[in-house]
Amino acid sequence: GILIWFPVPIMRRVPLGAATLLGLYASQFRIVPAIYVLLAFVAFPGIFLGVSAIFDASIAGGVVVLLILLALLSAFVFWWVRLGGCYKVLSEEARQEGQRALEQADRDLVEGEAPQTSV
Repeated sequence: GILIWFPVPIMRRVPLGAATLLGLYASQFRIVPAIYVLLAFVAFPGIFLGVSAIFDASIAGGVVVLLILLALLSAFVFWWVRLGGCYKVLSEEARQEGQRALEQADRDLVEGEAPQTSV
C-alpha cells in the first residue's frame, strides 16, 4: 500500500480523507466501525473469493457475475455521490459541525490542551 499512496504527494490525501470520513461517520453512528471491519475483512474477501470460484467453474459465468457486481457498485457510487445519498445518511449540517469539531480538536492538540469531549 505504501508504494501506491506515499510516492505521489497528492495521492497521500486519499487515505487521509477516507480515514477522516470514516471517523466522521463513526462519531455519529457507533456501529460504523463494526460494520467497516465486517465489510473489509469478511464480506468483501468472501465476495472476491466467490467470484474467483465462479471464474474457475466458468469464465463466462465469472464475467457475468463480475459485471453485475461492477454495475451494483457503480449504481451505489452514483446514488452516494450524484443523488446525494451521503446526505441522507448524515446531513450537510452535521458534516460541517463534525469538521469544525475536528479542526478545534486539532488546534487544541497543537496548542497542548486536552481535547474537549462531549457525550
